Amino acid sequence: MIANYIGTTEKMLHSSSLSDKVAGMIHPKFRFNYRGDIELTDEIINLGNWKAIHLDDIQEIKCEFDETFKRLTVNGDNRLGYFSKGEPLILTLSNEKIYLLINWSFTTGFTDNKKWFEKIVEKIG
Repeated sequence: MIANYIGTTEKMLHSSSLSDKVAGMIHPKFRFNYRGDIELTDEIINLGNWKAIHLDDIQEIKCEFDETFKRLTVNGDNRLGYFSKGEPLILTLSNEKIYLLINWSFTTGFTDNKKWFEKIVEKIG
């Protein structure tokens, strides 16, 4: 599986300035410093231009809004992603928490995160 992603860490989201938070509601590129192609293999999630994550290193995986990434983080209430299909894919590793938006649509705020969540969970077994 290959797609486009934009990503960040929990630490980066927490350290965002007020202007970054406001701009991030228009487009996540203002809060998500990493972007490129994401590829899922049998052993690795390769985040092009950032890092490779071994599936064994994932301690927890979620596809939902949380206290760090709320509905308004990148989706104003004028985008459908505010209501559904806009949840981040969250990968918890031993030393960081990663937030991903896969194939994020500027128009709707929708992502393919749920599809990727299911595929990764299937591979983790």
